[in-house]
Amino acid sequence: MMKPFRQTITQLSSTADHITASAQVPADSVWYAGHFPGNPILPGIAVLALVEEAILASEQKENRQVEMMGIGRVRFRLPVKPDDRMTLKISRERKQDRLSYEFSVCISEELACTGFLKAKIAAE
Repeated sequence: MMKPFRQTITQLSSTADHITASAQVPADSVWYAGHFPGNPILPGIAVLALVEEAILASEQKENRQVEMMGIGRVRFRLPVKPDDRMTLKISRERKQDRLSYEFSVCISEELACTGFLKAKIAAE
């Protein structure tokens, strides 16, 4: 099944406690449809979806499945325009079967979004 809202994460790398990735949403993405005519900006939920995709891809590379449990302290500071190159920086902290991810999304070194995601390691 095609997922029209899914975007491509590039340059994904991770260590035990950090994940970095890049993303770029093209101007013809369905995310921009109607948001807003004449002045398209990426909806905040799309930015959060990119962060989640980076986390899931990184964890999958480590043969770990995680389930997102919550989100908090999200702040949108800068609008994301079509074709903006975003850099995602995520720090990972593990406490038993729980994971916490504090993230920042930057455009050209400027902070666009910050927050954290909580997850648990999925039962196999």
